[in-house]
Amino acid sequence: MPSPASRRITADELALRLGVEPERVDRLADAGVIERDADGRFDPGDVHRVRLVNAFEETGTPLAALIEASRAGRISLRYYDELHPAPGQLSGRTYAEFGASLGERREHLTRPFAAFGLAEPEPDVRLPEADEALIAAVLDIVVATGQPDLGLRAVRTLGEGARRAADSALGLYGEAVAREEAYDLQGLPVDALFEKLLRPWARFVKQSSELAAWLTSRQLSRAIDEYSIVETERILETDGYVATRLEAPPAVAFVDLTGFTRLTEERGDEVAAGIALRLGEVTAEVVAPLGGRVVKLLGDGVLVRFDEAAAAVEATLLLLARLPAADLPTGHAGVAAGPLIVREGDVFGRTVNMAARIADVAPDGFLYVPASVAAELPSGAFETRPVATQVLQGIGVVPLVDVIRNDEPNR
Repeated sequence: MPSPASRRITADELALRLGVEPERVDRLADAGVIERDADGRFDPGDVHRVRLVNAFEETGTPLAALIEASRAGRISLRYYDELHPAPGQLSGRTYAEFGASLGERREHLTRPFAAFGLAEPEPDVRLPEADEALIAAVLDIVVATGQPDLGLRAVRTLGEGARRAADSALGLYGEAVAREEAYDLQGLPVDALFEKLLRPWARFVKQSSELAAWLTSRQLSRAIDEYSIVETERILETDGYVATRLEAPPAVAFVDLTGFTRLTEERGDEVAAGIALRLGEVTAEVVAPLGGRVVKLLGDGVLVRFDEAAAAVEATLLLLARLPAADLPTGHAGVAAGPLIVREGDVFGRTVNMAARIADVAPDGFLYVPASVAAELPSGAFETRPVATQVLQGIGVVPLVDVIRNDEPNR
């Protein structure tokens, strides 16, 4: 929809934002791709529309074909800007001038864009002022750490996560369009399709950046708490300030799907996301009768909390057996028992870290537990077999035991 008149921009301003000649803007307006108002001004959202048209032409789609399909009602650029944030206030300098203003930090300017997963702007392009400020702040932090390689790895982690989240969200939107078209939208004009389906998704897209920022902040708080708790707990136990074992400790289980990374690469993030959600559903069904509570999904795995180790072992073995029957990939798991720190429904501490590291080394279809946990399991219910000593990441050497049910066939 058109923006308020006070926000309209001239052809020269539009061309400047796009890094094209004003004549290009005039040609697109004459062709009806974008619309001038009575004063010859344009909607700021035309930045996104022209960028899309440019991308089509660069990949070999003629402008005439786009115009013909638009006039026939088969495609529309009318609502395209509603899927993007409004363009911010442009800086008064080019990207090259911005780089020159950074002084010694200039040598690091290209590397963050590779970490972001975004193309570096052309030298004569002008960035929004907010983008300049954010990029400069990131550079300051990366340089100030004294370890720019690690700083950029942290940035790359955020960039990759953002890319995967964005691609997955748009993939779900595509699935929604396909479902609607299969039922009652066949033959409807593009504008009618937007009003019925695209507008709610446009609202989601606009909200998604704020949601992603909020989720990132919350997840960082969780990660910081987890690291602080695990390290503090380790020091207190090592120095003898607290006991290292509870009388009847709770337990946690990590169950990871086997080959999830390869599956994601072969079948796409959307399929993988559906499998992860299905894993959560199946896990809840299996563990609830034994007192298990799903704490959280972890992409390719799930973390479950139990009141005691025997229930954790029993439920985890049942879950591993259930996965193929539920059309899920097979899995491998680790169970650990000990003190837990509970915060806002999540659990932290060395016990959680132990279970995760054990799951990492367990082969497909196997459940490993520490020998100390296996020694406390009720006799007769399980068969336990020591395995080769393992060095667990961040923990050290831990004697482990393979556990199976007594009524389970030998592997």
